[in-house]
Amino acid sequence: MSYSTKERASDSVSRISKEIPAEGINFKDFLELIGEQGGLLSCLVLVAPFLFPVSIPGSSLPFGLAILLINLGIILKRHPLIPRRIMEYKISQNNMLKILNGMNTVLTKFERVTKPRLTVLAGKENMVYVNSSVMIFCSFLLMLPLPVPLTDFLPAYSMLFLALGTIERDGYLIVAGYALAVITTIYFLLIAILGLAGIKLVLSFLGINF
Repeated sequence: MSYSTKERASDSVSRISKEIPAEGINFKDFLELIGEQGGLLSCLVLVAPFLFPVSIPGSSLPFGLAILLINLGIILKRHPLIPRRIMEYKISQNNMLKILNGMNTVLTKFERVTKPRLTVLAGKENMVYVNSSVMIFCSFLLMLPLPVPLTDFLPAYSMLFLALGTIERDGYLIVAGYALAVITTIYFLLIAILGLAGIKLVLSFLGINF
């Protein structure tokens, strides 16, 4: 599985957007469309709906699981075994173009400042495994059905920084991805703690102590 491309990520996304059929596209055909561009480019597109106000109901589970399996495939050096139900998940041309065009705008802005630096975090094989492991963790958080603000946004941006940083061999961007992953973890822990405290408060009010 490839970790980098000859063309910049924004150019790849722009080219792919021109090949989305009018009837929409499912994951299987989308991954075939990306082809040898690599799993990390797929992840960049898959996190896009959570970076912008594009409404695709129920997308966090299939998109998050696809990201998880793609990165697992990177670690195991094999093509990801994505369940048929997710491979057949279809997105309309309109929504897919919104996703790709929005992501292309973001990538273009980042590519103005990204460059190979601190490449020890991106170029070495063991660090690719570390970065993919962090993305697996963030994709798991993305899949959690929590009706709380930022629970999609934070892990999505962490994965964006990690994937783009690895593609562009920009260690600074990868460090930003690590930092945001830590912030995301703390945020989810606070949600869990406050949620548990709320449950205890309700049970205490009902006279049930534990």
